[in-house]
Amino acid sequence: MLGNLEWTSADGESAEASAFQLQLLGKFALRQGETLILLPMCTQRLVAFLTIHGPAPRPVIMGTLWPDVGESYARASLRTAIWRLHRCAPLLIRADGDVLVLSPEVGVDSRQLAEAAQFALHNTSHSVVSTMIVRAGGELLPGWYDDWVIFERERVRQLRLHVLDALAERLIAQARYAEALEAALECARIEPLRESSNRLIIAIHLAEDNVAEAVRHYEFFRDLLRIELGIEPSPRLAGLLPAQRCRPVPLQVTAR
Repeated sequence: MLGNLEWTSADGESAEASAFQLQLLGKFALRQGETLILLPMCTQRLVAFLTIHGPAPRPVIMGTLWPDVGESYARASLRTAIWRLHRCAPLLIRADGDVLVLSPEVGVDSRQLAEAAQFALHNTSHSVVSTMIVRAGGELLPGWYDDWVIFERERVRQLRLHVLDALAERLIAQARYAEALEAALECARIEPLRESSNRLIIAIHLAEDNVAEAVRHYEFFRDLLRIELGIEPSPRLAGLLPAQRCRPVPLQVTAR
């Protein structure tokens, strides 16, 4: 998990592991040191909401997490969630009057990923952080369908896609083709229809004089676009390869 990886920040200070580590990427998991802390779902939702939303008044939390019940039931549910959390993980959240906030000492993998992403954009020679960006696993809270989760999930996803593209481009410029290909392939794995990452994969193959690999990947991506979206690759992508190297295949659109 990202929270277990120590890395050097841009100002040269070492980021040490905090008492609690919260994992939101791939699944919800809370650890204190090596101990996994099991929380009921209502408490998981409270912790996740405060992590994503930030400090929030109790009425906002109640209305978001328990929107379809009466105020008295929502207040009791919040009180129960807080009580259970204090039993399992004291000091994980704090109260400032009517406002609840996640303790700033808690390490959160999605936040660490965002920090590492910004660091990698300016320090591509730092191999540990670059590897962290490429290999960070899982989407944010898969299987959770709350609006506040879906929005944050897409934000994290787009951040990672853009950073992987930028990282691959910089590594290509430094002729670090193996690392560039790993970043571009991971980007394409997350979003197979993303043209920018597939264009980078083809460019890397061409830079290494692997024309057959470049043509093969172009044809794979072209066919994928036709099947999934019924469209052709952009002229910019098609222009990477000499026309005679790409076998022309008529676009067939199946009538619905």
